[in-house]
Amino acid sequence: EPYRRQRQMCIRDRVNCVIVTYNRLSLLKECLEAVKQQTFPINQTIIVDNCSTDGTGDFLKQLENEENIQVIRTEKNIGGAGGFSLGLKSAVMKGCDFTWLMDDDTIPTPTALEELVKVVAEHPNTGFVCSRVNWTNGEEHIMNRPNLFNNEILKNKQRIPAVHPCRTCSFVSVLINSTAVYRLGLPIKEFFIWCDDIEYTERISKSGYPCYYTDHSIVLHKTAVNYFPSIDKAPASMATRFYYQARNTSYLKRKSTSNRIFFYLAILNKYRVYKHKLNKRTDGDKKAFLDAVKRGCKDGLTFNPQIEYIEQKK
Repeated sequence: EPYRRQRQMCIRDRVNCVIVTYNRLSLLKECLEAVKQQTFPINQTIIVDNCSTDGTGDFLKQLENEENIQVIRTEKNIGGAGGFSLGLKSAVMKGCDFTWLMDDDTIPTPTALEELVKVVAEHPNTGFVCSRVNWTNGEEHIMNRPNLFNNEILKNKQRIPAVHPCRTCSFVSVLINSTAVYRLGLPIKEFFIWCDDIEYTERISKSGYPCYYTDHSIVLHKTAVNYFPSIDKAPASMATRFYYQARNTSYLKRKSTSNRIFFYLAILNKYRVYKHKLNKRTDGDKKAFLDAVKRGCKDGLTFNPQIEYIEQKK
């Protein structure tokens, strides 16, 4: 009986789903199938195709006539940050109480969304609630660990409760309150990749909304390996991405540091740490990485993107 009452409370919340995809057609198909199998009803699924070139566009054309699916194809690759910003804007403007965000390599278990909505039902005015993200072997994915609020449980390394207050999380399965989106704006699309999810979820949690993590909601993040993007271990093909990491983290440091001298010293130290880690590389790709982070740290001194807000219909 309590469970049925809870479901009646939950069912009032309209949830739209946003999936951002780029050149991973097979994973996108698997992700979509998992989304369709959810035990909690999804109002509409919005797929943002970042100008894929692997046949994704042709596949998505077949879905455009489905009633509860919207396909948005960008004219160029606007990165994960641009895709999530565009997708969240579209989802909220279409009318929903919450939006469920994920990448195309996220495979949610059947009750993943239902468990997120249960938290919303139990905790009014939730800003966001995120899932436990596992790798394919069932272990927690180290790249998607949420930043939980430190309390005695965490300090003493006791087992984290099933539902726990959360400060930041990744966009790999997070349910975001539309009211918070209207109030606080959209993720920063100019980030392109990396840190957009951390900045945005911290923007929500810092604004006073209670935010949560629940390990009852489980998704798989089907990356090739269970990794955290570290410059000393990243493959050579990722060198240019570290420009965005250096630039975006420099911007976040500038926003959180009022003393300009301390800020400049922090960026110099950031660059020093990058160089130290690069010295651990045994391949010949150090220069490409070093050039990327040097440009990123430099551009981060003046990078000043503006938050986009959605005008709420009256």
